[in-house]
This record gives sequence, C-alpha cells and structure tokens, in this order.
Amino acid sequence: MILSKFLETIGEINLKFMPIQIDIRKAPFYRWGKEEGLKEGLKEGERRGIVKGLKEGERRGLAKGLKEGLIKGLKKAILLGIQLKFGSSKAKQIKKLLDKINDIKRLKKIKKEVIKAENWEDFSKVFRKLSFSSSSSSTNHKQLA
Repeated sequence: MILSKFLETIGEINLKFMPIQIDIRKAPFYRWGKEEGLKEGLKEGERRGIVKGLKEGERRGLAKGLKEGLIKGLKKAILLGIQLKFGSSKAKQIKKLLDKINDIKRLKKIKKEVIKAENWEDFSKVFRKLSFSSSSSSTNHKQLA
C-alpha cells in the first residue's frame, strides 16, 4: 500500500534503459554456446573429411587397379603372341624378363613388335632394345638367344 501511494504522488515515471557493460565472453551461456558450436563443427568437419577421404581412396584404388589390370593384360597378350608365333619355349624364355617391365608404353611397343616380327631373331633384337633401355644387364640379354 505504501508503494501504491508513493507512485500516485510521483505521477508518471519515465524509465530509461541503461546499457549493461559486461564482457559477453565471460557469460556462462556464451561459453556453453561456444563449446557446443566447436563440438558440432568438429563433428561436421570430421564427417566431411571421412567422406572426402573415402572418395579419394576409392578413386586412387580404381585407377591403380585399372593400371595393374592393363599391365597384366598386355603381358598376357605378349606371351600369347610369342607362344603362337614362336612356340612355348620362347614364351617361357621371355616371361621372367617381361615380369620385370611395368611401363605401359613399353609393353604396348613390345606387343606391337610381336605382331610385326617375322622371326625370333628380329623380335629378340627389338625386345632387347625396348626391355633393357632403362636397365641393361648382359646376363638378361643372353637369355634371349
């Protein structure tokens, strides 16, 4: 009652809002929100990283598999060509040397030479040049004779 009488005597009161000057970073809800935001951001970043890593790994694996398959197929085609043209013994002779070659361009050239060669001597000369151009070994050259 005393308050209501006091207010009647004063009349209208004009209130002015005064800015509160506190450091928001020290407020408990700010810290909580920041921590929750960081947790959420880390989870999302981790999820995106995993997805991107899986896609990249899948792409690399597919590319590697295709390359290995092409190399294996070229080697089989070369050996089959040699076997059909020059006999099984010559194919066995070449196999160990051919297993050491993993360069697709060189294997394609060798395959082309198998098709073009008219006799074993012609092919073995070209094969020596193509297969031993980067690493030459006299023992390996003698195996082709």
